[in-house]
Amino acid sequence: MDYYRRKNNRKKKRNHPVKNPLKYALRLLRYRVRFERELRERLKKQGFADEEVESTITTLKKQGYLDDEKAAYLFALDEMRLKLFGPRVVKMKLKSLGVDEEIIERAIEKALEEIDFHEELKRLKGRFKDRWELRDYLYRRGFDSSLIEEILNKIDGGEE
Repeated sequence: MDYYRRKNNRKKKRNHPVKNPLKYALRLLRYRVRFERELRERLKKQGFADEEVESTITTLKKQGYLDDEKAAYLFALDEMRLKLFGPRVVKMKLKSLGVDEEIIERAIEKALEEIDFHEELKRLKGRFKDRWELRDYLYRRGFDSSLIEEILNKIDGGEE
């Protein structure tokens, strides 16, 4: 019987209320980079006043913990490199996260400069019967036609 009481006590200790919005925000940022809108929503959901939320976000921006441009770039890089999504899909995802259009464009442009799709997609080529299937796959993943042609030409060495 004591076993069950101890188990219930543990649950109560974990669920302690957060009183300081800055500490809560830093705890959230410890796990991953977050966007300003996302952090603002989480702080409001936790029950902090609007003034507290705004001052916390201002403080985090000044200290360099909150940067939408950096977060968008890292998000785009991960989505393109690890999940092989194209610029169109990444742009759509970033818009849904509430990132400004200008920031999205710069982040995608910067990520495209850094990623070599040739190597990433070379291993995919074997999964498809012909060039058209690979082209369709890339188009569905969010790549535009000109980028698809460029990638396919690099993979085949210019052969159709």
